Amino acid sequence: MIKIGSFQLTLLHLYSYIVTLSILLIVVTTGVQANDVKVEASVSPRYIQLNERATLELKISGNTLMKHIGAPSFNFLPNFLAVPLGSVTTPRLVEDKLAVSMMWDYELIPQQAGEIALPDVRFSYQGVPYIANPGIITVGSVDRYVDTSTDGIHKVEAEVSKNRPYLNEAIEYRFRYLYTTVLPARESPSFTLPTFPDFLVEELPDKNVTTTRIKGRTYHVEEHVKRLYPQKTGKIIIQPAQLKLPIKGSPKTLKTEAIGLNVESLPELGKPKLFTGAIGEYIVTAKVDRRKLKVRQALTLSVQITGTGNINTVDAPKLTSLSGFRTNPPILAKSNVANARTFTYAIIPLRSGALQLPGIDFSFFNPNKGTYQVSKTDPISLTVTPDPNDVVDIESDFSSWIVWFLLSILVLAIAVSGYLIYRSKAQSGNKGHKPDSLMSPSVQAVSALQSVDSGGNATSFIEALTKILHQYLCELQGSAYRQLTVQDIEDICRQTGVSEVDQKELLEIIAKCDYHKFAPVPLSTDERKSLISRVETVINHIEET
Repeated sequence: MIKIGSFQLTLLHLYSYIVTLSILLIVVTTGVQANDVKVEASVSPRYIQLNERATLELKISGNTLMKHIGAPSFNFLPNFLAVPLGSVTTPRLVEDKLAVSMMWDYELIPQQAGEIALPDVRFSYQGVPYIANPGIITVGSVDRYVDTSTDGIHKVEAEVSKNRPYLNEAIEYRFRYLYTTVLPARESPSFTLPTFPDFLVEELPDKNVTTTRIKGRTYHVEEHVKRLYPQKTGKIIIQPAQLKLPIKGSPKTLKTEAIGLNVESLPELGKPKLFTGAIGEYIVTAKVDRRKLKVRQALTLSVQITGTGNINTVDAPKLTSLSGFRTNPPILAKSNVANARTFTYAIIPLRSGALQLPGIDFSFFNPNKGTYQVSKTDPISLTVTPDPNDVVDIESDFSSWIVWFLLSILVLAIAVSGYLIYRSKAQSGNKGHKPDSLMSPSVQAVSALQSVDSGGNATSFIEALTKILHQYLCELQGSAYRQLTVQDIEDICRQTGVSEVDQKELLEIIAKCDYHKFAPVPLSTDERKSLISRVETVINHIEET
């Protein structure tokens, strides 16, 4: 029994030796295989911008025929999105044995800027884990580029002077290119600014290159400025500006951030009646080319508006309360003053005496104070003397109107008396003819035209011709004689049914008379006869139609 027991114990020891030897063989074999397997992880390029992409390349290889290779696993979120591009299996001979390597490619899309250390990538081969680390990748913002060869920094930025402007208020848009070193390239960087479709754009001269210190480094600064005037209210987005860096082999495009504006409409509270839309801060001044003149002799009133704002959209001030004057429409004059607009008015006094041009109001909205304001000129005193060449001093005041009214009654009485005498003689001489009706306005006007002296003083001739036309139109309307403005003539023509063609001819004749009244060249006899003929023709045509 003892031998048998000894034999059984010997078998147990043998089995233990066999198991231990097997484990050692497995461990040794696994170690050898581990030494034969190689894993790699690399990223290219190491510096990119947010609007660029990088490539991640993963590889596992060995000196033996590798089977059951698992796909690598990693997680780069939230720093990068990884998009697989594909995998490649490459067979090769190693010491007359077939070996296989596998490669995976991924596109890395950056989600944030900064210097980012990528986490480990894990491989699996025959149940054994392998680890490789891709290293560090630097992601720059879209408005910045760092040249690794020179350690130079290039960046762009854009801003506006005000993010909540009023409609048509002037704001400044500034684009800056800042760099610490010049790029080693033949071409210069080129920039592209937004198109500003919702603004009126005023081009301003580019500024010279300057320098500034930022965080201990010196930057060169190129600046481009535009003055913008928003033309609509509400939300407006100014698109990014771009700068192209001509880097050899790999050009870079830098972009600024988009700029949001909230444009406010002008308040209705406190808006003046004469407000024409001027936004800014303005001052209005006025002057005349003479202070002493004769009746119906024109003077020039110059009104200048200066200030800050969209000066090109400033309208001419309206002249009010100019009793005793005739005013022609304003004319925009050339001005050598910066941020200024000058308007000229031809002012004609209609009576003599000590007259005064009242002050001129110009209203505008001040965006800095958020209120409407009015700039006003001082009144201008004038001395108007009678014209010795005038037969009658035509005035627009009440006394002048009475004089002309009495003269009209006298002329009408004489005409009626003459007509009655003529009719009585005609009836006695030829009873077969029908009696004439009372003299019509056209008959009186044509009769007056025939008695106009076409060889006398030019001013007297023009005044007489103008008076005949004005008197004819007043009688056509059935009203007392008065001096008519352009608006009066248009109203009478509309009320009495005068055609547009005849109305246009009347206005042209009146305008020509006004021109010859103050023209520096003499009025020839032929021109006078032509004017008389035109007046007679248009009166006859009005009567016919």
